[in-house]
Amino acid sequence: MLRMMRAVQAHVESPVPGTRRLGMIVAETLSHKLDPTGEPLKFEYAIDEESIHLLSLVKPSSDPGLPALVPLHSTQHQTKAKATAEDSSEVDRNMASLSVNTEEKEKAVPVEYDSDDDLEPYDMSHDAKVTKEKPPVYIGDCLDGLMSRENPARIAACLEAAERLIRDERKLVEKQVATELAKVLLHLQDEYSIENFSRLRHRALIATTVNFPHQVALYLTREFYEPNYNIRQRLDMLEVLASAAQELSKPAGEPSSPPSCARRRGGEACEVSCSALGGTADWRELVQQRIDKNTRHFAQGRAKRETPALHSRFAEVAGVFFYPLLTFYDRRDSRTLDLLGDDSLVLSRLVYTLGVVMHASLHAPIAQQMAVDFMQFIWALRFHTQPYVRQALLFAVAMVILSTPAHSLMTDMSEEVLECRYWLLGEYCLLP
Repeated sequence: MLRMMRAVQAHVESPVPGTRRLGMIVAETLSHKLDPTGEPLKFEYAIDEESIHLLSLVKPSSDPGLPALVPLHSTQHQTKAKATAEDSSEVDRNMASLSVNTEEKEKAVPVEYDSDDDLEPYDMSHDAKVTKEKPPVYIGDCLDGLMSRENPARIAACLEAAERLIRDERKLVEKQVATELAKVLLHLQDEYSIENFSRLRHRALIATTVNFPHQVALYLTREFYEPNYNIRQRLDMLEVLASAAQELSKPAGEPSSPPSCARRRGGEACEVSCSALGGTADWRELVQQRIDKNTRHFAQGRAKRETPALHSRFAEVAGVFFYPLLTFYDRRDSRTLDLLGDDSLVLSRLVYTLGVVMHASLHAPIAQQMAVDFMQFIWALRFHTQPYVRQALLFAVAMVILSTPAHSLMTDMSEEVLECRYWLLGEYCLLP
């Protein structure tokens, strides 16, 4: 009974009208059955066909009994058998007349067979797609093609080449052009049902954000809270920011190590001069080579290779991705976006995106301050009414714990961690 009451409460608090109406009808029925003499519980909901059907299920139909069903079943069975016999006799007569007509036609006209079953079809799986429009060569031509609304073939060709051009010409594209390109891609609509439109547009936006993270991230985070955007566009902004943050946080590539010196028998080493290394050898390596040359080794273990330090491209722009999204979540002056009200779905996606950005900023200098501010944001929304928002908050807590060093969690954030522990225990106790 306790689980049933929790389920009824969850249905009544649901934002979906059908689910909420089902919870109301079940609550009224339960209250009447549990306390028939008390004041009946009554909710306000629309009376339509679905409501009438649900209310009819409360009072099941009376059982007519087995003796009343036996004559009816026998009568239906006899009627069905008679109709089946009539249909089968009619089908037999039609088939007999059809076979006679077919034999007469075969005797009158000789049949010549011309079949293509012996021919093997060509393998066209690797054929190149032929289009009248040539793909653009420069990013400026690609931008002009995406802005043209009257030529769908040109839009498709420019959209397919957009990601490649952005990644190849990132040193030649100006910052203003990158922002304008992100704006055009964000407002681009699939008016001509272009194949793989959503995937190509999404990858082009990610490439623009990765190559120009500071400018494009500032534009997307600023436009996220602006009016005149629909829910799909706001979700696209969050998906692009999360994907770009993950790509920027990956190492760009291991640095090429200088050529090592191969050892000979007896402990002798070949000396590598600065001229052989092109003048780029480190003086410590040259000194070590000379010491190894004059040192006699009786036994030597494996050399320990030091892990090379790699540059993180996301560490410099982590705050640009994070703080503009975290600033105006409680703003209610916008008529098209209310994160704390009706747009709770967008709020859950915002929390997921902030969690991904938090995890991508691992080992960044600003990561500790981001974790403190993020925990305050989570703490303000911990009692949200929607379960999927609370689930997103749990994901955000996990990202904070994974991205923050243990000593910082136990010293600088000890109070936040302790309060978060009590909150998680409370959420666990509320589970059905």
